[in-house]
Amino acid sequence: MTILLDTNVLLRLVADSSEISKSFKAEVESELGEGRVAVSSTTFMETTRLHHHQRIDLGCHPSVWRQQRLQSGLREIPVDGDVAVESVLLMNSGFHRDPADQLIVATAMLGGMTLATMDMQIIDWADQTRLVPLIDPSI
Repeated sequence: MTILLDTNVLLRLVADSSEISKSFKAEVESELGEGRVAVSSTTFMETTRLHHHQRIDLGCHPSVWRQQRLQSGLREIPVDGDVAVESVLLMNSGFHRDPADQLIVATAMLGGMTLATMDMQIIDWADQTRLVPLIDPSI
């Protein structure tokens, strides 16, 4: 099983937030070495945008921050045409209009991955539709 980290989970993991459970942190650490922890390339767009607008501080240039994550074993999944199309079609099932969330969820769905998220809009939608498996990083 590959775990796809939502942007909010990756940022909390990097910050070693207490909102992420020790068991999830241990699972991610062990799976990183096996190449089974990933993010959508959209996550790097989101983190760069947040850094640019001074909503977060990455502590370095976004390109350096991205390379650090990839060197740790995190796998980057690029957005392709299939993901782009599916991301918009998610709205047919009641998904909200955030394009970054749409791309991340579509990446998980089409890649057969389990999505780790703390985003209640995604969690509520997934609970209703059962279109993507979720993992709760707080437990």
